[in-house]
Amino acid sequence: MTKPLSVAGELVLAISSFPESAAMSDRNRSLTYRRLGHFIGQLQTPLSTHQVVGIFGAPGLAMAASAAACVVHGRPFVHLDPAMPQMVLHNIMSELKVGIVLICQPAAPGQLPGECTTFDASALLDNPAAPAQPLHATEVSPDDPIYMVATSGTTGRPKCIPVANDAAFLSYEWRDAFTPYGPGMRVGIYVFAIWEMFRPLRKGAELWFPDADTLFAPGKLADFLIAHDIDEMLFTPSFYDSFLTALDPDKAAHIPLSRVVLNGEVVTDDLIRASLKTLPNAALWNLYSICETHDVCMSQLTALAGDAPASVGKPMPHLQAVILDENDRPCPPGTSGQLHFEGQRMLGRGYINRPEETLLRFRELTFNRRTTRLYDTGDQAWLDDTGALHIEGRIAHMLKLRGYSIQTQELTDTLREHLAFSAAAPWVSEVGERGQSLIFYYAADADQKKENKRAWGFDAGTNKTPAALSAVLRAALPAYCVPSFFVQMDALPLHPVSGKADLRALPRVDAEIYDAPCSAGAVVTAAATAMGCAPSEIDPALSFHDQGGDSLMCVTLMLELEKVFHTPIDFELAMTVPLHRLDQLMTHEADAPAPAHDFTRPGILLTGATGFLGGHVLARAARDLQPDQVVYCLVRDKNRGARDRLDDVARHHGISSDRYVMVAGTLDADNFGLEQHSYKALSAVVTQVVHCAAMVNLAIGRREMLDWSARGLETVLAFCAAARADLRFTSSTSVFPDRGGPWPEAPATTWKDCTGYGAAKIAAEAAITASGVPAAIVRLPSLYDLDTPNPRDIYEIILEASHAAGAFPHALEFPMSDVTAAARFLLSDITSPMAPVYNLIADKPITLEGVQTCSTSAWLNSVDLAPGIAQVLKTHPDTLCANSRFENVAASAAWRRLTNRPFSDISDGARLLSRRTGQAQTEAMHT
Repeated sequence: MTKPLSVAGELVLAISSFPESAAMSDRNRSLTYRRLGHFIGQLQTPLSTHQVVGIFGAPGLAMAASAAACVVHGRPFVHLDPAMPQMVLHNIMSELKVGIVLICQPAAPGQLPGECTTFDASALLDNPAAPAQPLHATEVSPDDPIYMVATSGTTGRPKCIPVANDAAFLSYEWRDAFTPYGPGMRVGIYVFAIWEMFRPLRKGAELWFPDADTLFAPGKLADFLIAHDIDEMLFTPSFYDSFLTALDPDKAAHIPLSRVVLNGEVVTDDLIRASLKTLPNAALWNLYSICETHDVCMSQLTALAGDAPASVGKPMPHLQAVILDENDRPCPPGTSGQLHFEGQRMLGRGYINRPEETLLRFRELTFNRRTTRLYDTGDQAWLDDTGALHIEGRIAHMLKLRGYSIQTQELTDTLREHLAFSAAAPWVSEVGERGQSLIFYYAADADQKKENKRAWGFDAGTNKTPAALSAVLRAALPAYCVPSFFVQMDALPLHPVSGKADLRALPRVDAEIYDAPCSAGAVVTAAATAMGCAPSEIDPALSFHDQGGDSLMCVTLMLELEKVFHTPIDFELAMTVPLHRLDQLMTHEADAPAPAHDFTRPGILLTGATGFLGGHVLARAARDLQPDQVVYCLVRDKNRGARDRLDDVARHHGISSDRYVMVAGTLDADNFGLEQHSYKALSAVVTQVVHCAAMVNLAIGRREMLDWSARGLETVLAFCAAARADLRFTSSTSVFPDRGGPWPEAPATTWKDCTGYGAAKIAAEAAITASGVPAAIVRLPSLYDLDTPNPRDIYEIILEASHAAGAFPHALEFPMSDVTAAARFLLSDITSPMAPVYNLIADKPITLEGVQTCSTSAWLNSVDLAPGIAQVLKTHPDTLCANSRFENVAASAAWRRLTNRPFSDISDGARLLSRRTGQAQTEAMHT
């Protein structure tokens, strides 16, 4: 067979050569090469557009499969990272005239332009594959882009660089000689997903994607590498250093990595030494690559470099390194200068819609009467006698901070809108024990100094970035582009020969400014260390993310907290919980003290006790259980303490404190996070488990929803097995579409528009059935309490908004059941080893009569809804007319055994609507 001469051809060949081998996997699913080929074939029609394709989603299986489809079908794509600021995403799509966006995780309201065309690639992966047609690689020109790279976005408007098919093909083929791939090899994918996923995929290897919570937590990442027997992973040197630091000797001995590739920053001897000592069996490779040229060179690091920077090897044959001095004259070997490259087949064509920037960076120079096109890398480097490159770091117009690129001119232009100065020089420097920090040096005259004093309180010399300026800049810039310090000077130092700014002569920032004694708590101090700033700059009322912390900074925060508190911390908590609350959680200073675990009385275990349904189950169980029995309530600390939240629910329902016992734990930790003796004691006294906890959050992606649900259910099933307890699981009508039926009391499968919540319930039902644990699966619709509406239920929200606006959507129809009936049903004798399914849904949905109605669009324009809810209803209008029918033979029979009341009593629509109308009128009178 003729060897393919394109990346697309190599992917098609791999799909046909390794059909039953795993191509890519994440925590929730795996794709064989055959299934990947089917998915690619199904995307042929959506990818028929001749415009650039956007792929929205964090690096993962759906994103990787979508990118492979774009390559095979000859469509250039750009990765739209959900972590980018909204303005940056919109600018990228506008700049590239993106024709369609493949959705790999749900977008937040407004995150993508409202007029853009989208296709749900993630849902397509969940659907059974259609009969496959033969797959062919679309022919493309070598100069056509294979994908686009959007750079840092220092001004909010990133530069977009097309990478040519030819450059990618040559790069991948060249690197095979250094780091070959083959069938059965497992490659972990870091955040540099685009470049790294096609290389192994073309050779039959398997990609493994850790989720964000795992990827940025060194301890969890180590467990991930061990559990999945990962052979290779790429890291930035900064993160690899954090990873090695967090490894204890025992875990390090079990790390299966045979190859580590470093990319993005200069590699120090300290890091080489740590790697050779900690992971001696992992070959360490130093890769040098640039967006504008793709890969350049790489070398294996087997010994310390000494005084010189570590070598990155000789450039690949299609690139030639050119070192120039400040007068654009070639430097002899061993002399440091400004690194450029030439190579017609590798250099990009320039930046899209940026002719000035293209001319600045892609330069035409003449040497020995030969004119050549060079790319200015922005790196300081030198060549040794063998032709190998040694990279010293960034020079003036480009900086590197924790692996991120910062364009100094763009940053200066942005800051000129908020600061008065005549000249400026951004710089990255070590600041005491704070590590690398971005510093903005600038010269200002008398009038400018007065203006800066008035606006930001700046004085001569070093100034910590004030919170107000930081907030202004974070609205337009990525967090890593916001300077930690501003240094105001009369004039910038000049080089005595060139007359240009002498960056090496800039004054150092005094570390004592940041290490001054303060009364900050350990969490604030750790956050300041992670962000390279003073504790006084940290606002305890905000989360780490809200004040500019990025994922890599959060790794440092987690490691700092683990040093102090000697316990691991969840990535999501570290990133998103207000720091003052995080301090309470880490020091166990909750709003009320949690009692010592007293697991001696028999009873049941309830999850989700502080939720709408869980509170009613708790109330019912407290009334119905024998006097010597109690309800054990599994509750975790969040923004409010677990004890306070649980006691509030108990007081609301009139439950005596002796009828329940709080279990301070969490679903997504082994043994609920309990000590072994406490877990054993709890399993000895519990005979039933009612699992009501669920994640219902429009901002949580489908993958995250599935992941959280699976981890929680795994923990619950393990407990049921240990306690020999039966399980009552609250599922949902979301496992079926809102239209059609009758839907059976039988297993469900995902469909095209299935939500993440529905998919999580379907997966949970299947896991329960397969577990062998005696169980009951109870599917519920929305639930109502006549006296206290559930403020988070979508139909309660619709009714409240309609009453406030005096208009209801036409043909509003939905299923809704009485929450007290659901609680009573869950606690009845309904379990068996066969895990029966009960559709606890009345035959008759709730409909409106005698009210003013209007079209869906007119109604949406007239009511006041949260943006997320409005977007859901706009995207899924069937929600307003949910008229599905459900079989309920098993549920009706169980209800008859429980009570003499007819099954229809579980939903009294007329009474509910009358009550809500009265409540709305009463509220209107009071306002």
